[in-house]
Amino acid sequence: MMGIIDRVILSIYTLLLIFLSLGVILLSLRLISLDIMWTSFSYIYGQWEAGVVSLVFLLVSLRLLLAGLRPSRRKDTIVHHTGMGDIHISLHAVENLVEKVARHTRGVRGAKIAVDYGEQTGLKISIRAAVSPESNVPGVSTEIQQRVKEYVKNTVGIDLVDIDILVENISNDFKIKQRVK
Repeated sequence: MMGIIDRVILSIYTLLLIFLSLGVILLSLRLISLDIMWTSFSYIYGQWEAGVVSLVFLLVSLRLLLAGLRPSRRKDTIVHHTGMGDIHISLHAVENLVEKVARHTRGVRGAKIAVDYGEQTGLKISIRAAVSPESNVPGVSTEIQQRVKEYVKNTVGIDLVDIDILVENISNDFKIKQRVK
């Protein structure tokens, strides 16, 4: 997928190609004298600035060609291929699902979720949780893992490879301190 910078470059590049095409059309219809064009081209001969501009156009052409040939693979999504097309599920949506399940587990006071997905590595979830002091930490952690695994399998349709849990705090506070990333 092309970024905004590629789109701006493509727009400018397209406008310049329109002017070049118009010049060739005018030459082919003999509406511009060939002597005028030869005079213009003879001015370019030996000018290093013209070579630099041409090199920039060559590099822009190659960049746009590669951007156009790149597959339109969306980052941060899980793709399901169906008979009627592709279904993309954002990792942010999966994070929200996992956070909902983790927060609604008995004994959990707060949770911060990170989701990573790779076609070779699969879906990995990291949960940073705060649990209440009266809870059994290994029991709560195991329950979170089981509930998250079942919920993601039923909702998203993917088996989880790994669910890591870090009990970051054991307290009655309802918030986990946010870290600046």
